[in-house]
Amino acid sequence: MLVALRPPVRLTRARWREPAAPFSFLQKRFTPRSVFMEIGGSDCSLALTAAGYVERVYAIDVSGQFLHHVLVPCNVRIVLCDGVRIPVPEASVDIAWGGAFMDHLHPDDARDHLESVRRSLAPGGQYIFTSQKDVRDRLLEAGFSAVSCWLGAARVPWAAQGLVPRQLLRMAARK
Repeated sequence: MLVALRPPVRLTRARWREPAAPFSFLQKRFTPRSVFMEIGGSDCSLALTAAGYVERVYAIDVSGQFLHHVLVPCNVRIVLCDGVRIPVPEASVDIAWGGAFMDHLHPDDARDHLESVRRSLAPGGQYIFTSQKDVRDRLLEAGFSAVSCWLGAARVPWAAQGLVPRQLLRMAARK
């Protein structure tokens, strides 16, 4: 049997930028056996960077444009969907990154999105994202067991989160 493999295309800096801030925060949570999921990444640069550090990556593409521009490493699965109902195997993801995706969702779709992400997370898995809105109650209603707030590498108590600009905070919800 003859099998032909395509090597991944090397992206130039003009087409791909290094996602420094989210990656440095997430890299501390990666192990060689981790499964990572990036939801709604505009160019999937974070997913491509994480592919060198984890076992598998699911890049959730909501626009469909990324599929036409790049060949990806063999451990990256590009999933085209609406971002609300995410078709990845149940309990298979250790770390999910949503960026500011929650802020772009319609309020009626937010609950379905959170339940879908929670379904995809393995026990102890985390959904990490940024949001301009207060979504703590929505996360707890969706079934997440613990919600924490981070400023860089420092955990911020809920009582003090109003003192920090929301765009600097990261929310982490644990299954």
